[in-house]
Amino acid sequence: MEERRKKPTLEQLRTIHYFDIPTIATLAELGTRTVYHALLRKPIYQRDAEKIVAALAQHVGLELTLEHVDIVVWEEYQVLWIIRASANTHEELTDAYNFVYARNQEHARDLARKWLEQLAHLPHHYYTPCPEGLHIGCISIPGYIQSQAYCVSVE
Repeated sequence: MEERRKKPTLEQLRTIHYFDIPTIATLAELGTRTVYHALLRKPIYQRDAEKIVAALAQHVGLELTLEHVDIVVWEEYQVLWIIRASANTHEELTDAYNFVYARNQEHARDLARKWLEQLAHLPHHYYTPCPEGLHIGCISIPGYIQSQAYCVSVE
């Protein structure tokens, strides 16, 4: 984390070497939204961050890599996954939910395994990523975190 603070952000580089978002997006062969997210320090995929840095290097004439620019990438984060265990019986629909922060669906499945073992009567399992977060009444659950995974169960 200390190393990250020493690197300039994409926005800081933009103040020194002006570039517009559509130009960098075109050079990187990405959507403008991806470049905009990088500027706002929202996570993007590492492969997209590498394309942005390469496009910026080409545009401003500098040798740059991700080692030189602080761009937040999904690979450093864990995304909120909603796991639903369900039983579709004709009498009633029964569901139980578990929320976990995981790197991908396979990781979410691993984290939820013990919880699902306790719910053998709910044989259907669904995994839904929720990177935008979740709002239930006045409760807000962030869509991604940078720390270790943890889970919350709701039944």
